[in-house]
Amino acid sequence: MTAYRISLRAGAAGLAASVLLLCMGCVTDGAAPTAPRAAPVRHVHEGDESPPRDDRAALPYSPLCRAAKCIALTFDDGPGPYTAQLLDILGREGVRATFFLVGDKPVHTYPDLVRRIAAQGHAIGNHTWTHPVLTGLPEAEILRQLTLTQSVLQQLTGVRPTLMRPPKGLTDARVTGAAKALGLAQILWNVTATDYHNTTTELVRKLVLERARPGGVVLLHDVLKWTVPAVPGIIAGLRAAGYTLVTVPQLYENMQPGEQYPVWATPAPTPAPAKPGR
Repeated sequence: MTAYRISLRAGAAGLAASVLLLCMGCVTDGAAPTAPRAAPVRHVHEGDESPPRDDRAALPYSPLCRAAKCIALTFDDGPGPYTAQLLDILGREGVRATFFLVGDKPVHTYPDLVRRIAAQGHAIGNHTWTHPVLTGLPEAEILRQLTLTQSVLQQLTGVRPTLMRPPKGLTDARVTGAAKALGLAQILWNVTATDYHNTTTELVRKLVLERARPGGVVLLHDVLKWTVPAVPGIIAGLRAAGYTLVTVPQLYENMQPGEQYPVWATPAPTPAPAKPGR
């Protein structure tokens, strides 16, 4: 058993006990764990087929990406059995991507791949400990899911992540509060091949290239055997269309903890204030 795993287990009880203390005052809606939860943020469906648009004027893109036609490849749910192949491809092509890693079994199964992702200059984000839908959890568990993953990724890479992606893209005020408390910007997406449903390499490649947009954040999964072989064709097609491939931190400037990038979510309605005397 590796040293970082022993350290993590030894500290698990203390971490769980500290989560409640850390939560106090950091979650924006102030609801107690037993109170009715706010509705999750409603968002664009992962298979959205709206035509490509240029979002650069509306979002805080970096100077590079305000001038250039940038796009960021992101990969969720790893590391996994195909991640090494993906890293070989990205290395040959001279492309850096962003990986949102699941802290428990994936990271513990492939710790050397986590180190390799960091060593190759890719960006690493937090994708929770066990990949639950965060909006269905108590506040303390939301924070635990993110805190455990922060700890293990920092142990393995020496760098504390500043990005997170909520599973299924579902977030709410409590998730936002936990992300803000931990210094994590929420990274969503505006391009997807819905590759967990579209299970052929050619279709994944085709859909990414059709849906690409300037300032795009592309959602893919390096744990799917048909997705990784699509990446060389995706890179070639994007470059042929004039895109510069960047990481998420290269795409945006001054990302703020708790904020969403890109912004495609609509928060649940806020109740109207009660009238005086009622």
